[in-house]
Amino acid sequence: MDKLKLERNIPLYYLFQLIREPLFWGPILITYIMAVSGMSLSQIYFMESVVIWILIVLEIPSGALADLIGRRKTILIGTCLLFCDVLLFSMANSALSIWIANCCWAVGFSLVSGADSSLLFDTLSYLKRESDFGRMQSRSISYRFFIIAICSILAGYLAEVNIRLPMICSLVFMLVGCFVSYFFVEPPVSTRDRYSVSKHINLMKISVLFVANHKKIKWIIGFVVLLAGISKVWFFSYNSYFELVELPIVYFGWIFALLNAVSFLTSYFYDVIFKKLGDFGSIVLMIIVIAIPVFIMGTWVSQLACLLVLMQNVARGYLTPFIDQFLHHYLDSENRATVISIKSAVSGFSQFVTLTLFGFLLGVYPLPLCLQIMGVMMAIGGLFFVFTYFRVFKES
Repeated sequence: MDKLKLERNIPLYYLFQLIREPLFWGPILITYIMAVSGMSLSQIYFMESVVIWILIVLEIPSGALADLIGRRKTILIGTCLLFCDVLLFSMANSALSIWIANCCWAVGFSLVSGADSSLLFDTLSYLKRESDFGRMQSRSISYRFFIIAICSILAGYLAEVNIRLPMICSLVFMLVGCFVSYFFVEPPVSTRDRYSVSKHINLMKISVLFVANHKKIKWIIGFVVLLAGISKVWFFSYNSYFELVELPIVYFGWIFALLNAVSFLTSYFYDVIFKKLGDFGSIVLMIIVIAIPVFIMGTWVSQLACLLVLMQNVARGYLTPFIDQFLHHYLDSENRATVISIKSAVSGFSQFVTLTLFGFLLGVYPLPLCLQIMGVMMAIGGLFFVFTYFRVFKES
């Protein structure tokens, strides 16, 4: 294969990560859903938990599909479905339309998940540049956080004019993402044989057994499960907390801009921070910046406490490059996307459970108490992983 064509994947990957998800809807997503559908916060949590369950079911088959037919094809199909998701969201006028849009997201996201980072890693592997993966992955994600930070400021003002404008503006960039994914080149190391259902099922079985018998990968996935579950619930509580303390909607965008700026910095300087902290220090850092701030927000309910969401985004910017680098170190090209999808499926199950439980809790207890409970859960789970780290990785 012409290396120049394959090297084109690298700038395309940076651009793809920049616009692969809606840029304008973060600050007002929950408020938007409530406004156009009439759903309550508890109903939204239930919906999200069901949609994540759909994602769980699709993750492993879609990862195996990417390993079998190639990452470029699955990324392209998935990106087109994500565009359709935002299109449906922008036109939604009922709870049913929001449900349909979210289901479309689940299918599209499952196809892209795992296939994108696997395509980058296999590209670098063919070019003999595997050592660049962590830096490139963190930089590509950091650039997305940077552009989202800018768009978040605009989202608040756009929503004041018309609540649908942030969704409509996101459509343009999502469409560009479809064209970008079309121009990816499949790395030779991930070229597959003719697809068959038996190969698909067999690859899933082998990959599940691989994960089940690999102690380090199980530990890594377990850690992701804890952080993903708590972080998902916390994120979906942002809008409601802001409304609880009567924060004007225009400031939603500014806070989301700040939190994405924090994610940008921690992702951009991931390699610098990692060299200082190492694996164990990074793990402790991510536990602290989630467990303590969310508990404080539930205890000290005020507009100023809204700024504590910035702490969660230290982990948000750091987690993906850290875990991707961790996992890819133990994987082969043949099942790379499948194992990454297993990680995403288990993580999705965690989010399903936590969203469901939090939705029930919100029906009984006020939001601040629920946040306190979430902080305690994160602290207990975090201590478990701190104490088991050296036993699992002592031979490394």
